[in-house]
Amino acid sequence: MQRRKDMRFDFSFDQRVARQYEAQRAHPPEVSAQIGTAVARVAGAGAKVLEIGVGTGRIGWPVAAAGCHVVGFDISSDMLREVMRGERPSSASLSLLQADMHTMPFVDGMFDAVMAVHVLHLAKDWQKVVREIARVLHPGGVFIQGDDWIDPQSVVGRLRDELRLRAIAMSPNMRPPAAGVSKEQLLAELGGDEVTHVTAAEWVTWISPAERLEMVANKLDAESWFLPESIFAVLLQQLRDFAAETWPDLEEKQPVTRRFILKVTRGDW
Repeated sequence: MQRRKDMRFDFSFDQRVARQYEAQRAHPPEVSAQIGTAVARVAGAGAKVLEIGVGTGRIGWPVAAAGCHVVGFDISSDMLREVMRGERPSSASLSLLQADMHTMPFVDGMFDAVMAVHVLHLAKDWQKVVREIARVLHPGGVFIQGDDWIDPQSVVGRLRDELRLRAIAMSPNMRPPAAGVSKEQLLAELGGDEVTHVTAAEWVTWISPAERLEMVANKLDAESWFLPESIFAVLLQQLRDFAAETWPDLEEKQPVTRRFILKVTRGDW
């Protein structure tokens, strides 16, 4: 019997998703400042920093405000428009352009640091992107991967993991581009042999199971963006049933510990 190939879904950050992304991923102002300071400390004072998939600028602006010269690019014009919405630091240096991460329009060794936050899993060819990252870094430069960590035992963490498990159970061959792959070995082969982890910020938010379910229903949850409507409707009902069985009061707010983690890879690229 012929093995089924993995189902992968192309995903486009149109204006609707761009606005949702900001609503879902936005950090409190004090947390953003901490993240910017932490990245600038790792990259170096006045460093020239490239952000892959700058998105809404939620990381790029704080890093620029902390004294780095940031160049951010995104393949989505709608995302780039979101970068310029709202308030932003007047003295911050953030340059923008539209580009594809698989073919970066920069000369070799141009940057002191490259940042990637929630973007590499979208790559159609992640190995090509990682090689491009190494190419544009100068020797001794740093590759910084950022991650929004959520307590897996919190209401947000449990609903997220339950959605993932049930989605895999319903369609084992369905996954977003580059899901589940390891990049450490390739980075080491390219010269990135020194890896450290930095907790840039930690904070607590409060949310009820009902509020979180509403966010999932409105597709503010990133896990839902890749799901076909027919599957999503079934999963949403299953998730509501799970919540009703797990928490006696769906309206009661609960604490959610969150962290922003930097995974820093340094080397002679």
